[in-house]
Amino acid sequence: MWFATGNGLCRYDGNTFKTFSADFQTSKSGSCIKEDLYGRIWYENFDGYLYYVEKGKLKTLTQTASAGYFPYGIINNKLFAIKSGNLYIYNLKTLKAEKKISLEYSELGTTFCDGTTFFILGKTLNEFNEQGRKTTTSLPQNTKNFEAPVLQGSAEGLIIASKYSNIYHLYKNGVFTKKKLPFSANFIQNIASIENKHWLCTTKGVFRLNTKTNEYKAFFKRDNISYVFMDNQKNYWVSTITEGLFFIENFDTKLYELTPRPIVFAASGSNLFIGSEKDELWKMDLYTDAISPIYKGNSNHSINQLTYDSKNNQFFFTSSKFKNLKGNLRYELKVSIKDISRIDSKYCSYAATGISGIFGVNNNEKSEWDAVFNKNKALTKPNFNQAYLLKNHNGKSTAYNPANKTIYYATNNGLIAYSLKGSKEIKYNNKSIYLTKLKYFNSLLYAVSSNEKVYTIDRFNNVKPYVFPKSILIPKMLQNEKFGRIDLENNSLFLFSDQAIYEVNLVTNRFRKIINLTQDIEITDLALINNIIYLASAKGIIVKEVNRYKAPIQPQLSINGLLAGEKSFSPDSIPTLSYNQNDIKINFSLLSFIPNEKYDVYYKINDSKWNPLDPDNRSLILSSLSPGKYTVSLKIGPENKKLTVQEIEFIIKKPFWLNPIVVILASALFIFLLFSYYKKQIQKIEKRNQMQLDKINLEKNLNQSKLKAVKSQMNPHFFYNALNTIQSYILSNDKKQAVNYLSKFSNLTRTILEMTEKEAITVSEEVKTLRLYLDIEKARFEDDFEYEITVKDNVDSENIKIPSMLLQPYVENAVKHGLLHKEGKKLLQISFEKINDDLKISIDDNGIGRKKSAELNAVKNKNHRSFATNAIQNRVDLLNQFTQKNITFSYIDKISADDQPEGTTVIFTIPITQ
Repeated sequence: MWFATGNGLCRYDGNTFKTFSADFQTSKSGSCIKEDLYGRIWYENFDGYLYYVEKGKLKTLTQTASAGYFPYGIINNKLFAIKSGNLYIYNLKTLKAEKKISLEYSELGTTFCDGTTFFILGKTLNEFNEQGRKTTTSLPQNTKNFEAPVLQGSAEGLIIASKYSNIYHLYKNGVFTKKKLPFSANFIQNIASIENKHWLCTTKGVFRLNTKTNEYKAFFKRDNISYVFMDNQKNYWVSTITEGLFFIENFDTKLYELTPRPIVFAASGSNLFIGSEKDELWKMDLYTDAISPIYKGNSNHSINQLTYDSKNNQFFFTSSKFKNLKGNLRYELKVSIKDISRIDSKYCSYAATGISGIFGVNNNEKSEWDAVFNKNKALTKPNFNQAYLLKNHNGKSTAYNPANKTIYYATNNGLIAYSLKGSKEIKYNNKSIYLTKLKYFNSLLYAVSSNEKVYTIDRFNNVKPYVFPKSILIPKMLQNEKFGRIDLENNSLFLFSDQAIYEVNLVTNRFRKIINLTQDIEITDLALINNIIYLASAKGIIVKEVNRYKAPIQPQLSINGLLAGEKSFSPDSIPTLSYNQNDIKINFSLLSFIPNEKYDVYYKINDSKWNPLDPDNRSLILSSLSPGKYTVSLKIGPENKKLTVQEIEFIIKKPFWLNPIVVILASALFIFLLFSYYKKQIQKIEKRNQMQLDKINLEKNLNQSKLKAVKSQMNPHFFYNALNTIQSYILSNDKKQAVNYLSKFSNLTRTILEMTEKEAITVSEEVKTLRLYLDIEKARFEDDFEYEITVKDNVDSENIKIPSMLLQPYVENAVKHGLLHKEGKKLLQISFEKINDDLKISIDDNGIGRKKSAELNAVKNKNHRSFATNAIQNRVDLLNQFTQKNITFSYIDKISADDQPEGTTVIFTIPITQ
């Protein structure tokens, strides 16, 4: 189907729309769609320029300047178009203008082509045949009726109507016949002639007119209709100005508009009873189609359950309340009854919110359910002569199976079967099953579940998934279709899906689609009466005759083109593709004559097996195909019918590197690269091994440096001095001092030994060790030696770590070489401070200074080399290399104003690590 829209020329295949437009169009809106002998689709925009679609692309006809919008015409191989005050006749095979006919301005009014003659209506009526020969006919004297004319061909002749007048003319063989429309047309926009009937499209609906009998019928009176078209399957398509596109299978289908909208039906004899969305009951006389009111409530709620008791001529229905109507409203109870099913002439079962059971409709009858009723009869209000069989259950639906004398209730707690002997839950695969609707037919219950699956329950309470009878030929996809609702009318099971309503005749096993469902068509209930189906829709009651249903029509599959990489090709002009054009997309259409139909599509490549495609897909994507020749086949349905198979062929070239010479060179290059790679990997391994060796040496040197630091703390001279001090305390009988000194000495010794096992220690541990050491050294001095250790508040001494055995040698140097030889008060100050992300440690003494200390050491030992000047520097370098950190230290020699040494300050800067 092709449509001219405000966005340009549009194609519809029954499922998807595709719009064709291009930058070279002067405007996109247009009309007058025609197909030529070569399969091209033509249309004219309202600027008067012609465009056509060929092989999936929009093209333009080479044409002169436009004279305005005048509909073109096609007669066999010729195209007639008015351009610049001339009539051009083009050869459709060559698309070249073969003839130019000059026209007078007075001749230009409007145009029309009926396939054999091209008409130009102006002050006269001019007719041109295929060769361009002209025949002129004078118009009737009263040409006022030709104002803003609309032309259309028909079997009776050319129809000439006016957009503004109810008068029209029939023209045939040079004779005009004046006629009057039997209705008042506000504004005629178009005329379509279909099967000897003429459709006048107006701003207030469309009128079907028989020009011979002058009989007419109006449709869509509320809509602005632009055109009516009938396809090859005799389906009607009605385009509108504001409401889109209408699809009508048969115009003899009736629509009875009803406000408020109908929701549920109940039928009896020649009457159809209707429950509305506004708590109203109506009656439709099926002989006269007259609709009359029965009851009008004031709750403004939809009637969602309606049951008619024909024997007692009464209604039971539920809107906001449960009501009984027999002539007048008998009672109105606050009970939400969802479903009612007849048991016998006396009782009905009911399913309601909170409670379900049975109720009596005729107390004069006798029933085998009397004992059950009397045992469970409700004595409290509300009372509508009911018995409570199920309590604390939310009933959704109920049905009675006379074959096993059992009432079934679909509830929120599962499916409950209630027989004369009592109740039990019916399960499916040993699990509770949750149903929303129950229907009975011929000893079977049909049910639909909350997950939209259909089941059957037999007289032995066996639950099985519903399977379409094997004799029914249906699309495979329907076997797994979800059905939200079911209904059972006479012998027919109706299945409601999101897309359509289907009917299965349970006696003849005949299957057919009743109606397609779209956003504009919402069906809430149906009734089947005397081979006529009544549908409750948002627009009113739709009436369809069963014998007018059309047999399913197999759609056609059409391959539109192939997309390889960035380039697109038509199916019959695919060149040999390069190796890198191996990502293929094949676009196709399913030409379905019914909107929104879904069909199974299968494909195969060369001689492989048939594979299914997603029913919603309209393209086949083949990725990373190898070089070679391909035949891709597409078809509808699993059956192998040759007529439905469409094929497309293409070849993908091999890449240039698969040439033998290229392969040999590539192989040699590969071997060379492999050898180079192997050699490079060996070098990497050697380098990695060397790095491991260097790391081991680094660790060895670091450990040796740490050992030297330990030795500097635990040298024999230190031990000798410490033991002498202890001895002096013992000899002086100062036991307390001896024990205290000995305890500190042992703690220091143990602490230093423990540090040898650690790479780093916390600041608090370092401070503890320094205090032990300095307390021991302090005993060697008189009372003139003092020390201070300060940890600033911004230093987290319990978490910040420094390398072990790093500070002690510097402290030892300060004591041994700086303070020991100083006369007077001796002071050592050690401080820890956090600056940004670094820990600053300063060791400050007021000793004799490095220069004088070096002179004294030179006198005592000419070969002396300070540990602080070599081993410590070496250890710091090793630590920086091993930990990838930047530990720095520096000396500050303090000098007095008269150039005398006043001590030394050593400053460490250590990046903080937790």
